[in-house]
Formats: sequence, structure tokens, C-alpha cells
Amino acid sequence: MATYKIIGYGGAKFIIWFVSLFYAIVTKDEREAMKDYYRRVGVSYSFGYYLSHINQFSLSIFDRFVAKLDPDIFEIQREDRDKFLQKDKNQSRIVALSHLGNWANTFVAFKYDNHVIHILTNEKLKESIVEYEKSLKYQYSSSVKTINLREGLKATLQMVEAFKKGEDVAIMVDRLVDKEKFVNVDFLNSATKFNRNPFEIAYNRGLPIIGVTVIRTGDKRYKLFFSDVISIDKSTKKEKAIEIMANQYAKYLEEIVKQYPKQWFNFYKFWEN
Repeated sequence: MATYKIIGYGGAKFIIWFVSLFYAIVTKDEREAMKDYYRRVGVSYSFGYYLSHINQFSLSIFDRFVAKLDPDIFEIQREDRDKFLQKDKNQSRIVALSHLGNWANTFVAFKYDNHVIHILTNEKLKESIVEYEKSLKYQYSSSVKTINLREGLKATLQMVEAFKKGEDVAIMVDRLVDKEKFVNVDFLNSATKFNRNPFEIAYNRGLPIIGVTVIRTGDKRYKLFFSDVISIDKSTKKEKAIEIMANQYAKYLEEIVKQYPKQWFNFYKFWEN
């Protein structure tokens, strides 16, 4: 980030291309995994396309740090924001996130809204990176907070407190935290597994679910996509209700993946995991 301060956004972006090229060359396993993904979204594989895909990922990580230095430089397109913000102030919701687009920039997208979202994370960042983030002049917006699942009981209590206040809790859907806690879905015309936890929590607490995706549409430009509200059907047996909710979310996610295939950041054999 010191380089960014000296040469600016455009200069840093130029350097990122060389970083992306290096990783595109050395990540052989990831390259092979993406061939399967590209086939599913109807894209012909080429090294150039994979390089561009890696570059999109690199830019998303770069934007994550830039947003903490200069959050106001980002232009956020939020056409359906009212649909997301209109809710009973005393009712929590489960916000479904995925590794599509730049979910880490959610706090930038909502920083001007009087709306609290608690994002559950399971990231174990290197200590040096954590300390660097703390040193930046801009911290997370008071509208978006994080709950680190690695803190165990503390994280559970924070989530319960958020529900008591009627605040939203955001959970990743597309990666399994516990290999035994999954729900089967049809995604890109193939059977796979999504994280069961957000749908089970929603069912147990009678909470609606809404999908949110933050897509990078250009330099310093992002667009928010919102799913329709996924309601809970308590008249349906729990297992079936969870499956229905998960597949509704999978359909929403699939539509955006097809529009922005280079912003799918699961660089492994997704359908085998």
C-alpha cells in the first residue's frame, strides 16, 4: 500500500498485472480446476482468460485495502437498495454472501446507510496483515461489523446479541465450514453442496434470507445485486424447507455468475469439494 500512496491507483494497477501473471503461471492446480468451471459457464479456456480471471481476483484484494485508505473514491451502484433496506427494524435477516465478487467491500457499499450488518468470517489472516489493517486511518463502517468464528463462544454470543437487536447477520454460503453441515443444491446444472448453517439458522429462528453480491464493474466502481427475499415456510418439514431455500439462493447466484464469470473466486475443484 505504500506503493499505492506514491504512484496512485493506476500505477498500482499496472504492477498488479505482473503479480497476476506470476500467479497465473505458478498455480497449475488452480488452472486445471478452472477448466471445469469455465466449461460449466460456457467459456472456452485459454491462458489469457485465466490470467484475466486471476487479475480480477488480485484487483479485488487490492480494492479491499484501498477502500480503507480512500473509501470515498469508490462509486457504488445500488439500484435496488430500497428493496434491501425496507424491513421491520426489529426483525433480523440472514444475508447470504458468497465468494463471487468482492464481498469484503460490503462495508463500503453500506457505509452511508443506517443499517447494521454483522459479517461472519472464518479467515485466519497473518498477524502482520491484521496489524497493518488496524493501522489504517479508515476502519470498518459502524454499519458493518465482523464476527470471527474462530473466537468460538464469543462469536456465538455476538451473533445472538445481533439477533436480539434486530440486526442482520451475513454468512458465507458457497464454502463448507463443517464438512458434515451441508445442503444439496443444483448449481450450474450440477449437484453440489452449500453451507447448511445460514439456511438452518434462518429456519430455526424464522428469519428471512436475502442474497447480496458486490460486483466490481470497473476501476473504483462496484454494483450491488440483491436477491428476492427468501421466506421461511414453517408448514414444510425442516429438511425440505432448507433444501428449497438453498436452491432458491443457488438460482440467484447462478444468474450473476453467468454475467460475471471472472469474479467467481473459488479456485479449486468446487464440484468435487
